[in-house]
Amino acid sequence: MTGKPRTKYANLGRCSLLGGLALIVSCPAAMADDPGRRWTPEDIVSVPKVISMALSYDGAELAYLERTVDIAGNRTLLVLYRLDLASGARAEVARAIAADKLEAIAGKRAWNVLLDLGDGQQLYQIDSGASARLVLASEAKVTVGQAEGNLFAVSSLAPHRVGVLAYDWSPDRRWLWYAALKPGPSDTRVQFDSEVTAQKHRRRAPVPAVVELRLRSSSGEDTLIATRPTSDRLAFYLGATVRWGEDGLRYFVETTSGIKSDESEAFDLKFASLVSTSAGTLPGLPSVDYLKGPHGGQLASEGTGASLDLIETGPDGTKHSYGRYGFYIGDPRSAASWRSEDGKRLVLGVRTTTHPRYGLAVVSKAGIRTILTGKSLSRCDFRADLSWGICVEESLSQPPRFVRVEPGSGRITKVLTLSARHEAIAPLKITAHQWKNRADHIATGFIVWPRDYIKGQPYPAILVTHGSDADERFADQDLQWDFPVQAWAERGYVVVLINDPSPRLNPDLMAGYAQWRSGKGHLSPAKVQDSAWIGVVHMLEDVVSQLVSDGLVDRSRVGIAGYSRGSQITNVAVTQSGLFRAASSGDGSFLEPSAWSQVTRSYTAIFGGPPAGDFLENYRRLSPSLRADHACAAVLQQMATPLAGAIDFHMSLRAARVPSQISLYPGETTATDETHLFHIPSNRLAAMRENLAWFDFWLRDVEQTDASSAGRAGHWIEMARSRRDNCPTFPAISSHAPP
Repeated sequence: MTGKPRTKYANLGRCSLLGGLALIVSCPAAMADDPGRRWTPEDIVSVPKVISMALSYDGAELAYLERTVDIAGNRTLLVLYRLDLASGARAEVARAIAADKLEAIAGKRAWNVLLDLGDGQQLYQIDSGASARLVLASEAKVTVGQAEGNLFAVSSLAPHRVGVLAYDWSPDRRWLWYAALKPGPSDTRVQFDSEVTAQKHRRRAPVPAVVELRLRSSSGEDTLIATRPTSDRLAFYLGATVRWGEDGLRYFVETTSGIKSDESEAFDLKFASLVSTSAGTLPGLPSVDYLKGPHGGQLASEGTGASLDLIETGPDGTKHSYGRYGFYIGDPRSAASWRSEDGKRLVLGVRTTTHPRYGLAVVSKAGIRTILTGKSLSRCDFRADLSWGICVEESLSQPPRFVRVEPGSGRITKVLTLSARHEAIAPLKITAHQWKNRADHIATGFIVWPRDYIKGQPYPAILVTHGSDADERFADQDLQWDFPVQAWAERGYVVVLINDPSPRLNPDLMAGYAQWRSGKGHLSPAKVQDSAWIGVVHMLEDVVSQLVSDGLVDRSRVGIAGYSRGSQITNVAVTQSGLFRAASSGDGSFLEPSAWSQVTRSYTAIFGGPPAGDFLENYRRLSPSLRADHACAAVLQQMATPLAGAIDFHMSLRAARVPSQISLYPGETTATDETHLFHIPSNRLAAMRENLAWFDFWLRDVEQTDASSAGRAGHWIEMARSRRDNCPTFPAISSHAPP
């Protein structure tokens, strides 16, 4: 929308909205006098994200890695900064293609970090110099990323060469354990059965590569300890998970059957001999983050409901309860954990259950004290004595900032604004909610209100879903992908950010989710389908119904968008429900019959077996491509790679005369793909503009005349004319539509 707003935040004190279905958890005050500009797609693309941070040993400086974009250069970058906490002066140290594992060095104002500065990912040291100093290099002949001749790994970074894959210093820094990525021997064998079926969706020849696990002494002697295949997740992603001892170390590798992870094996290595001896096997993968409590046991959140038990389990099985709290520990998106030198206190990153956000819990034998606000503390690092630390503070309406946090008092003070560009935007009104559906299941989420909301006027609505990522983070790509949530609100849409009903809040869903993930259980496929997909659609329907009842949403103009897990819900929603008029599904194809051979264990839980014989009816009950004739929503699929299941769904929709478009966004070259989280800024901008045009066309009957529709509006008009005629009639834009 353009032009001067009619009114600003009119009647936004309505915190009793939504009756019994939705409980307002927080209702920020209206910002009627807050000047500022409006959101653009470029603003969404350019939101900075701190991915790692580390205080110097003396607390004088903070080093941090920030993921940012160079729109002019059309690339995503990792920028390494040093921040002087006394003066507030910030210095850029390096701009990298890839970066990982930033850690402070004890005893001096310095850090180690993995960087790719053009010669492949290697180990560097950051100290008093103005640039990064190379510490360890390994020949970088293997490229990781979605490209021809590359080793595939899930990433949002451009393909990059890797020399040093991971590293871990001994506590006394006399030994350096590291993993290097090396080309593997070519396999010229004839392949059989599972070796062949694993390549069903292969677009490129697999790249032979291995992980070398190596140990370097302080004198520079370098020893190859073991070689592992890249399919070993402990080796490839974690460098084999090292635990140091006084005279040696223990490392862990994964053993697999070729179908699923069966167990892992531990090896002990003595410094004197440098010989590995097996220390036995254990089921699954070892705990990477064993969280030791003040009593010496393992901490975990247990139970279900709005409040969960924080329990410490000792080596002998005895349990110590700290009480019930409205948070849980162990969420990988929360801040990490820190332990005082005397072991008596811990600071733990937590995620809250009812109003999803991230905070801290200070744990001691005396009990627990929380540090929680309406915002999130999403990244942190603390001094060794836990006297204070630096965190990233952000929310859905506040751009990320560095703040100082004092665990003793809970005091939080601002240190540095990370993006003046985003601080200049007039905040949108965003409110947190809980919803309950017809089955008494609870879901959490948020409403992003139209910029110039007028009470009593029904608005077009778009639901955005991605599992459990709706929380207090600022324009986070994990949730909204390339869906322009803020730009939609600027155009007059009600945007509902909604999480799946969580088994933590809905214990009767626990068995269904567990069976889906493990492939083991006694539930029927229908029960699993209802728990993880169809029940979620019922939640979406019931939320919209109440929003319509309250006069906020126009029922004839409702859309849905989601990527990855959200694409599953989007595709199921449009083939199970007649509620939605338009949809955008991002880079997903799960639940389609074509993937059976790739995810046999999950599909056995969901469908009972392969898409044939007695099991075929289970696929017809849920698989979107087999239910295309039930769909009425116009469906846009935006893809990073041409997934077979997504193409099947598109072609089935077209055959059923349902408006459908599938758009494939390219990589940097014809030999590369875009990544699951798009990393090329021009692709992100084009995808957002396509989404703006798509929903405007199908929900508001507005035909875009600019590049946002990529010249496709004529095709959309033709699809609208030829759509099948047994769908509900969607009326034209009502007289209450935004200008």
